[in-house]
Amino acid sequence: MSARKTVTRRIAASVALVAVSTLPAPAVRAADAAGPKLFEDKRCYICHEMDKVSLGPPLKAIAARHAARRDVMTEVLAHKIVHGGGGTWGVVPMVPNQWVSLDEARVLSGWILGLK
Repeated sequence: MSARKTVTRRIAASVALVAVSTLPAPAVRAADAAGPKLFEDKRCYICHEMDKVSLGPPLKAIAARHAARRDVMTEVLAHKIVHGGGGTWGVVPMVPNQWVSLDEARVLSGWILGLK
């Protein structure tokens, strides 16, 4: 892929994110509905459950830990989903998920951080 196409796609993705963030509440809720589908499609359930510890921490525990800093942590968690990381929840590192794009990871992390 040429550098020009890559830049064009990144700009388009950025514009889409800005557009979604400025949508009225019903449209944002519709975008949040994509989270559970991505969770299933990208097989996040292999390591994470809603309320119970499995290989990874429960989704609701992640949401509770980062509730006060949701705006910042959405991006941090998105990068952790894509690139992996460790040290936050114990000795088992999160492996990178090569099947999730950064935009999809942003949707996933926003959905997770919105859980009650």
